[in-house]
Amino acid sequence: MKTLLIVTTGLQRLDRAELLLKEAADEFPRVSLFGTKLNSDILDERYLKTVTLIRRFLYKLIPTAVAQVLEAFYIKNKYDVIISWSERRALLFALLLKLSGSNTKHVALMYWMSKPKQSILFHLVHNHFDRIITWSSVQRDYALNVLGIPASRIAFVRHPVDQQFWRPIKQETDMISSAGSEMRDYATLLEAMKGLNMKCHIATNEIRIVKNHTAVRLNKNRLGALPPNVSIGFLQYKELRDLYARSRFVVVPLFPSDTDNGINTILEAMAMGKAVICSRIKGQVDVIREGKTGIFVPPGDSKALRNAIEYLWNNPSVAQQMGTEARLYIEKYHSIEQFVDDVKSLVEEVITKDKTKSKCMTSIHHESIIGNIHGTSRPISS
Repeated sequence: MKTLLIVTTGLQRLDRAELLLKEAADEFPRVSLFGTKLNSDILDERYLKTVTLIRRFLYKLIPTAVAQVLEAFYIKNKYDVIISWSERRALLFALLLKLSGSNTKHVALMYWMSKPKQSILFHLVHNHFDRIITWSSVQRDYALNVLGIPASRIAFVRHPVDQQFWRPIKQETDMISSAGSEMRDYATLLEAMKGLNMKCHIATNEIRIVKNHTAVRLNKNRLGALPPNVSIGFLQYKELRDLYARSRFVVVPLFPSDTDNGINTILEAMAMGKAVICSRIKGQVDVIREGKTGIFVPPGDSKALRNAIEYLWNNPSVAQQMGTEARLYIEKYHSIEQFVDDVKSLVEEVITKDKTKSKCMTSIHHESIIGNIHGTSRPISS
């Protein structure tokens, strides 16, 4: 099996050799495991700089996502399956397959199929996904019930976390923390932290606030005065792991949405044996178990969030028990090995199904030829 993975990693991402060294040194989560197990070439932004001069020049004139899709189409015949890990790239590639009449095998990994602007395109090109893999039950149900995608084309696979990198570390817990930027309601967390007798670090470079019903992103230098017990700043993976280790529990405040925003932070914290306080939004339903591995609070409710923070801070044995349950849950359902093996099985199933179909059609064609020779052939229905 040979696959091509279309993904966005950014130009600042480590090259593969350096990444493998970082992973081996326990300085980076094992993100390379997916590509290794699925025997993938990675078509990211860095890959576009390695193509021929003419293609490189042309790709500079168009959006990166479009350039990636065009390059994937150009080299598709070298691979058994094209895997796209991004809604935009997946839809563009499926559209290109439809317009060209190509039967290239295509597997997509998606988490936000309900985005309004994408619905029409989904209806148009869903036949050019041999399998759509999602880790959100809410999005799976949307694909089935609203987009009308056949159940045979949708697979639910639990979101991965590198439980080897994100692991319990014995350390005194003298603070709490939060992390991430996508759909984070940090304004509510900042309000909840006012006057509390504990420290909190928010691992991000920007905070999204709402002014006059409009979302505004502010970096830490434009936020103004913070509560004296709160600090803000982006952290590298090892630094973030150290932060989680020092935290009695982790808080993930979210704006309402039907996607599973915050999933990475939640799984990282749980893998490290930490309880999680999270906003109860429609999309975040597949991981946290209320009262067992964490606590849900209403979104935007700073008082409820404050009460939950105070409760877990003042009851460290409860937080610790939740954290223990969280780690066990991760080991059972969300290890990175489980995710990679599940996706690999689905990709192999697509390949096997295609080969079986090809053999069947070859057999039918052979029988038709024999029938014509003996005058016994019947029309083959399509």
